Amino acid sequence: MSEIEPPLLVDVHPALVSFLDAALIAEGEPALARSLAGLRLHGWSRCSPACVHLRTAPEVRAESTWIHFDGDAAPGVWLQLDRDRESFAGMEICGFDLGADPGRPSGRPTGRDLGRPTGSGDGGT
Repeated sequence: MSEIEPPLLVDVHPALVSFLDAALIAEGEPALARSLAGLRLHGWSRCSPACVHLRTAPEVRAESTWIHFDGDAAPGVWLQLDRDRESFAGMEICGFDLGADPGRPSGRPTGRDLGRPTGSGDGGT
């Protein structure tokens, strides 16, 4: 029996992927920007109901290196690199309004009006 693949992140959150694509290109990271097209939404962290970390790869792929996009002019999104540093294993959505996400557990923040992640900051589990 074949396993069903998680949905593409771009299909669930196209505005987020568009923002990240532009931000990564502006930062001189076109290869990482290209990797966004293949990211899959593997679900939300289970560390706490208020955690804003979403997984874009199996948990074992996560690296401890992050790229931060936050400040006055940009919504807070922190990208967690994967082990190969060629894509992302997850991201903290600190200030980007994700809008509707049928996969987000009820009560989970939407990313709107959050100044910093409420989880541990290490990407959760």
